[in-house]
Amino acid sequence: MDRDLELRSDDEGNEFEQRALLAGEIEIKDDEDLDRFEAVKGDTRVFSLSEYFAFFVMGLPMMWIWSMIIQAAPYFQRRFAANAAILRYFQASYLVFFATTMFLTTIYLNRQREQPMYTHRLWRALCGYVAVATLLMVSAIDMFYVRAEFYYPFTLIMVVMTGMANGLSQNAAFAFAAGFGRTEYAPAVMTGEALAGFIPSSIEIVSALAFPTAYFDADVSGNSQASSLTIGYFFSALLVGGASLGALAFLIPRSGARPPFRAYEMTSVWARWSSTLKWPALANFSCLCISSVSSVFVTKITSVVPIDGAPTLLRPEAFIPLSIVLWNIGDFLGSLIAVSSRFLIRRPFLIFVLSLARIVFIPMYLMCNIDDRGSFAGDWFYLICVQLFFGVTHGWLSGASMMGVPVWVPEEDREEAGAFMGMTLVTGLVAGSILGLVVSRV
Repeated sequence: MDRDLELRSDDEGNEFEQRALLAGEIEIKDDEDLDRFEAVKGDTRVFSLSEYFAFFVMGLPMMWIWSMIIQAAPYFQRRFAANAAILRYFQASYLVFFATTMFLTTIYLNRQREQPMYTHRLWRALCGYVAVATLLMVSAIDMFYVRAEFYYPFTLIMVVMTGMANGLSQNAAFAFAAGFGRTEYAPAVMTGEALAGFIPSSIEIVSALAFPTAYFDADVSGNSQASSLTIGYFFSALLVGGASLGALAFLIPRSGARPPFRAYEMTSVWARWSSTLKWPALANFSCLCISSVSSVFVTKITSVVPIDGAPTLLRPEAFIPLSIVLWNIGDFLGSLIAVSSRFLIRRPFLIFVLSLARIVFIPMYLMCNIDDRGSFAGDWFYLICVQLFFGVTHGWLSGASMMGVPVWVPEEDREEAGAFMGMTLVTGLVAGSILGLVVSRV
C-alpha cells in the first residue's frame, strides 16, 4: 500500500515537472540537468547509431518521391508539349492535388477512434512510395509512350498516391520515432527528408551539364537518351523506397512493447496536445508554412546573367534546381545542428519566436531577380544569403520543435504526441502551399 502511494506520488511529480518545463516555470541549466530530467521520466534507452541511421533512411522516401516528380518538370513539359492547357497548369495542379490529398489523409487518420498501429501505416506508406516510383519508371519507357491527354491523368494519380503516402508517413514516422524515447531520432527522420530534397535536384543539375541536348532540347517521343535519363531518375527513387522498407524491418523488433490499449476520442486527444505542446506545435507549423510560401518565388527567380550569354549552370533550367539544392543543403545542415541544440528543448517558446522571425526572408526574396526585374546584390545574395540560410533555419528550428517530444510528455503518450507534431507539420505545409498559390497571383 505504501509502495503504491509512493509510485503514484512519483508519477504526479514527474507530470508536474513536465508541465512546468513547457510553461517555463523551471529551468534546466545544462545538458547534465536535461539528462537527469529524462532519467526521472524513465528514459533509459541508450542512443544507437544504427537506429539513428535507420530512421534517417526511413525519412528519405518521405520527400524523395515528391521531389522527383517536381524535379522531373522538364521531362513532363516535353511530354505535355502538344497540349497548351496541360502544359500551362500541370505544375500548379500537382501542388494542389498533392497538398489536398495529404491534408485529407491526415484529417482521416486523426478522426479514427481506435488506437493507431503506426508501424502498419508506415508499411503502407513505404510500399506506396515503391509503387509510385515503379509505375513512373515504367511510364518513361518508349514503348509505353502515350498522348498528353492520357499521360496527364496518370501522373495526377501518381501525385495523389504520393500525397496519401506522405500523409500516412508524416503521421506515423514521428510517432514511431517518439516511441523510442530518444530526442535524436525525430531529427534523423527530418535529416533524411532534407537530403531527399537535395539529391534529386543535384541529379537534375548533373543531367543538364552532362547531357544538355537531351535535357533541354530533345523530343521525348523520339530520343532514347532522354527516356533513359528519366528512367534512371525514377529508378533511384525505387531503390530508396526499397532501402526504407529494410530500415523499417530493422527498427520494428527494436521498438519494444507498445503502451496498453486506450479507447479515446481523437478530437479530445488533439485538444490536449494543442494545450500541452502549444509552443512546439506553433513553431513547427510556422516553419513549414513560411517555407512553403517561399517556394512560389523559387520558380520565378533566375540569374541576373542574360540567358543568351549564360553558361549552362546559369540557364533557368539549371539555375532553379541549383537554388533548390542550396536550400536543401542548408536544411540538411540545420537538421544536423538541431541534434546538438538541446538547449532549445528547455525553451519551447524561444523556438516559436525564432520560427516566426523567419518571415523576414520573404522581403529578401522580393529583392531578388523575380521575373527579370533585377536583383539587390546579384546571384550570390539570392543563392547564399537567402536560399542557403533560409534552409539552415528551417532544418534547425523544425528539427528542434520535433525532437523534444520524448522530454515534454510522459512515456506512454509519446506516440500520440509524435503523431500530433507530425500533423502540425502537414497542416503547415498545406497552409503554406495554399498561401503560396495566392501570392503567385498577386
